[in-house]
Amino acid sequence: MIGSTWNKWDLHIHSPLTHINNNYIGKDINLFVDEIIKNELKLIAVTNYWFFAENELEIIKAKFKERKYPICILANAEFRIAQPNKSGEWINVHAVFSEHISTDRINKVLSRINLQNTTDDKKTIWCCKDSMDESKIKFDEAIIDYDTLSKGLNNAFTLGKDFFIAICPNGYGGFQPEKTEGRSVAVAKEIDKLGDIVLGRARDRDFFLLDTRYEDAPKKPVFVCSDAHILGDIGSKFTWVKAKPTFQGLRQTIFEPEERVQQSSDFIELNYIKPHFSRIALEGNIFNETDLSFKPQAIPLNKNMVSIIGGRGTGKSIFLDAMKAVLMPGITFSSDRDLSTNGVSVFLDKGYGEESSILFNSQTASPYNYLHVSQGDIVNFAKKPESLSNEIKRMLGIKDKEYDSVNSNLLLDNLSKYRGFVDYWTLTDSENNRVNTDAFQLKIINDNKKLTETLTNPKNKSLISDYQKNSESINKSQLAYDKTQELLSFISRNISEINDRIGVYNNLDAVTPKLPPLLDIQHTLLLNKNLEAIKNRIEDIKLKNDEIKKGFIEQGINQDVSSLLSKLSEYQENIDRAKSKINEINENKSRYFTYVKERSEYAIKYKDFIEEQASEIRRLYDSLQTNNDSWNEEQNHIVQDILSDISISGRVIFDNDKFYKGLEECINKGKFRASNEKSTKQKLIETFNIRSYEDFFTLVNNDKIINSDGGSELISIEDFFWKNEYFNQGGRYELMHYLFSPERIKGYLYVNAEFTYKGKTVDKLSVGQRGTFYVSLKLATDPFGSPFVFDQPEDDLDNSFIMKQLVPLFKKIKKYRQVIIVTHNANLVINSDSEQVIVANYDGSMISYEVGAIEDGDIKLQEGIRHHICSILEGGHVAFSVREKKYGIQ
Repeated sequence: MIGSTWNKWDLHIHSPLTHINNNYIGKDINLFVDEIIKNELKLIAVTNYWFFAENELEIIKAKFKERKYPICILANAEFRIAQPNKSGEWINVHAVFSEHISTDRINKVLSRINLQNTTDDKKTIWCCKDSMDESKIKFDEAIIDYDTLSKGLNNAFTLGKDFFIAICPNGYGGFQPEKTEGRSVAVAKEIDKLGDIVLGRARDRDFFLLDTRYEDAPKKPVFVCSDAHILGDIGSKFTWVKAKPTFQGLRQTIFEPEERVQQSSDFIELNYIKPHFSRIALEGNIFNETDLSFKPQAIPLNKNMVSIIGGRGTGKSIFLDAMKAVLMPGITFSSDRDLSTNGVSVFLDKGYGEESSILFNSQTASPYNYLHVSQGDIVNFAKKPESLSNEIKRMLGIKDKEYDSVNSNLLLDNLSKYRGFVDYWTLTDSENNRVNTDAFQLKIINDNKKLTETLTNPKNKSLISDYQKNSESINKSQLAYDKTQELLSFISRNISEINDRIGVYNNLDAVTPKLPPLLDIQHTLLLNKNLEAIKNRIEDIKLKNDEIKKGFIEQGINQDVSSLLSKLSEYQENIDRAKSKINEINENKSRYFTYVKERSEYAIKYKDFIEEQASEIRRLYDSLQTNNDSWNEEQNHIVQDILSDISISGRVIFDNDKFYKGLEECINKGKFRASNEKSTKQKLIETFNIRSYEDFFTLVNNDKIINSDGGSELISIEDFFWKNEYFNQGGRYELMHYLFSPERIKGYLYVNAEFTYKGKTVDKLSVGQRGTFYVSLKLATDPFGSPFVFDQPEDDLDNSFIMKQLVPLFKKIKKYRQVIIVTHNANLVINSDSEQVIVANYDGSMISYEVGAIEDGDIKLQEGIRHHICSILEGGHVAFSVREKKYGIQ
């Protein structure tokens, strides 16, 4: 049921019943059988010279049956043909017969074929025990004409169905095909043409896989064999074969001599550890709302390639949907069907056998990450370039990146402070005076100086001047006192918050060493000392002013001194407050210019961020094209072949339509009302001059690009912000956030992954070609990991790609990852040499699955997997026929 798997075969092994060179002690069949079981051989071709001992095959089969050991026994008749090699030795050929043909039938057919040798009186010697015994000819002296042998075999048997011819390239009786000159070359070519399979050495593999040995030379499988005539040689040499241990399995090796036959134990498929789904158990209702159900089955899954076939509506895709529902809990399907997982269990072998198996079912509800392409997935991505771009980025390992939170917060803080300045600058009093302007404060100073002059005369001028100076000093000291108190309060609040954050930070497990709390006692002490000193200074100055009051009386100045000095203090306080306000205004204006400059800098940082995203796409794609040191040479070649027609790069997209549509919502639309000549968008474009992402960053960098009045003079965005007539009640702030906030920018400015396939851009590709690109990149970015499940690739892919690239790719990649497909394309099953075929059946109420390998069944008898492939799949008969004709097999 599990399909084609790797087993040990020996196609040239003599039994204790062999005619000559029999070195088996006591000719004990039991010891012979025990040794084969010990060496875990699953198929042997029992070999004998010229003919077989009576019931030889049946005797040996019966012994294995007694042991209940599953093994296939083929027959191998060894001949020497009348064509000497360079050393003058007769060349050996073998006829390997199907397990269904009995010893007696083989011997009867051979007994009707004459040797080239004759008796002394020129009588014919037949290829059978009685004739050869009667003629007294020695076995090692007998020879046969190949044409005679071939004619005799083909009269009774069918090549490819009943027997194959095996040739021996080296050793005693070999024809030495590697020779490059002389008569042996011609001999080697002719003998090579005779054989279907090769019994040779591991080093013969590469030669017989060449299709340049002669014109139209087919590749041939090479089998390393023990040629055992003694117990000790059994298991010393053998061949790994990936096929059912049957004659039909041997037939498959002729079609796939490179992939199905290995001459040593050092090959990828035997040693490569790959996770794979090893088994699926199905039973119970398939959908929650219907009675349709699975026939209770436990189906082992081949770890290489599994093809699921069946007629329309027989449950092919349901098989994969059931797997997906269990392995990806919460997944939604394109259909409206409510799939039940209660009766579905999937077993994952992590690559180390049953002991590493993991069960997934409705109770475990744990997801498994594997590559699953469902029906409709490709079309959904291929029809929408933006979706395809996002999927490309995901495949390249690029997650949606948020703009640096630190810079985002700094930008928001900047915009907030900027807004604070605008509110500050535009603040008005009850008389609508802009109080936070230099002009307003200078007027206060001038007005109060004039008021002071009205109180001054020659007698009090000196005293008033001293009083003013002292009052100014008091005002400055009082300002310093207030600022010191503010700073103390600020330090206290922020140290508390900082220490709270240090505490949270220290609670992180990975943090060592821990941070001590922040204790700024030194600054607090100094500030408190400053408060005391300032307070004392104010008291001292007040005492001096008290002395000035006495001076007025002592000089006999006849005035209301208290009222006079009170007004002087008021005027001086107004002057000092205005001077302080001017300093504050200048500081705020300086900060304002800094805010504008920093805002532009943050915008340029976002430009760097967006361009880095574009560069990252290209960089990650380029990394796919470099050799991966953890892969072998074939794996690297596979990925490079997949990528050979693909090119990917990142491109910054400025969506003009989205930008102006959003911009329109941030301004006074009345200023850009559409007319007969121009649309609103056209007017906006003429004003803002933004046509590309480069223009956009020119704008936010505060360069002069805006044409607000239709003249020749351009202004910056900051200049534009101060033109209130362009804004509604919300003012400039909506536009500011639209232009500078990363959350708003990404709505119209983003990075797409763009690609070409076979030199064509996405707009010039058909949906099938886009799908081909999608699958290629899927495999290139995740080539050798988890299983790859693909539901009906032929529905969405370019047919040329399927035949020329996907089929060869499946043949290579299945060595490194399990491939499971649903298909109605025979070429995908046959030419990809699928190791296992699962046939879906539906009887009206229940879905069941028949499981086997390509080599199972008989087309003419209309039974087994081969019959199902031909009767169900498009081009099944043709695919088999083309392959078989290529190798001259019926």
